[in-house]
Amino acid sequence: MRFVIPSSLLSAHLQTIGRVIVQKNTLPILDCFKFETSGLQLTITASDSDSTMVTVLPMEECDADISFAVNAKTLQDAIKELPEQPLEFYVHGETLEVTICYQNGQYKIMGQDALDYPVPAENDEETVKLTVPAEQLLSGLSRAMVAAANDVLRPQLNTVCFDLKGNDLSLVSSNGNQLALTTIKGVNTEGKEGTFLLATRIAGLLRGMLAKQNEDVTFELGSRGAVFSTSEYRLTCRLIEGRYPNYRSVIPHDNSNVVKVDRAGFISMLRRILVFANPGIVLVKLALQQGSLQVSTQYVDFGRSAEETMLCDYTGNPMHIAFKGNTLLDLVQHIDGDELSLSLSDPSRAGVIMPVEQKEGEEVLMLLMPSVFNG
Repeated sequence: MRFVIPSSLLSAHLQTIGRVIVQKNTLPILDCFKFETSGLQLTITASDSDSTMVTVLPMEECDADISFAVNAKTLQDAIKELPEQPLEFYVHGETLEVTICYQNGQYKIMGQDALDYPVPAENDEETVKLTVPAEQLLSGLSRAMVAAANDVLRPQLNTVCFDLKGNDLSLVSSNGNQLALTTIKGVNTEGKEGTFLLATRIAGLLRGMLAKQNEDVTFELGSRGAVFSTSEYRLTCRLIEGRYPNYRSVIPHDNSNVVKVDRAGFISMLRRILVFANPGIVLVKLALQQGSLQVSTQYVDFGRSAEETMLCDYTGNPMHIAFKGNTLLDLVQHIDGDELSLSLSDPSRAGVIMPVEQKEGEEVLMLLMPSVFNG
């Protein structure tokens, strides 16, 4: 049989779903993509047995329906090097040999029987069905992954927590030193509440899936699994079992010392200052007083230091406080808006970072514990 599909379209979709495949699979067939044609529709599946991503894309021509599996890495690496052009696939019905013809040549690769490819089990548990804009879900995931833990003893922290309460969907993660929280307002939760833990690896797959989507995402959350769907992709995955810590109890609400700064200017300043920081501790010190914010660092062993001051709107008592500079930079880079605020209580307690103006239908909050410094 024969089918024709644009090279750039196929390559983009393969790169997205190919992230599902891991290096060491329990089944050799999981090193492959599964191809299925139906009319002028091509369905491609990638899986690691715990999670499965499916993409659907249109073909220009197709003369028969067929299913087969083909090595994912070989196909991805070969097609991504081709310039934009139609690709002609010829699949031998009996041997499953696949010939890919392009403008200047052809590739040949042996296919496998698609019947050996595992099929995700149907989810028969009770689920919560939600629909949110892809842009909001993507930004919430991106913020959360900055603060997620990597703790082998507490797998519940190595997740993005989907917290449903009232008509709000909160995406939160924390490693004990920092916390990222995005609350999407006005979500129809069907009156259900609960927490659902998505492993950070799966959150990364979902983020890649949503990167170029400008539509709503529909997803179902159950006690054991989740399904995320758009018009082009579908991700089925397992959830992490266990309870997520009470993250709301650690968020301070009485920080009276508040500094408001230009976000872009603050990010640029941090990048310049961090060039001179000790790479072992990456410490930056903030000196706050009315009208000015001074940021400094030093690397005593090599005689390096940097200090810079910027104008700000500060309400509170003069204060000196230190943070991990690279962590602070990561957090503020994921804050939207022209201005951000940093709310503080004292040099030993967590600082709360927020945009001065929140987006409509969304609330963003980042929390960072200070570091200890001398002087």
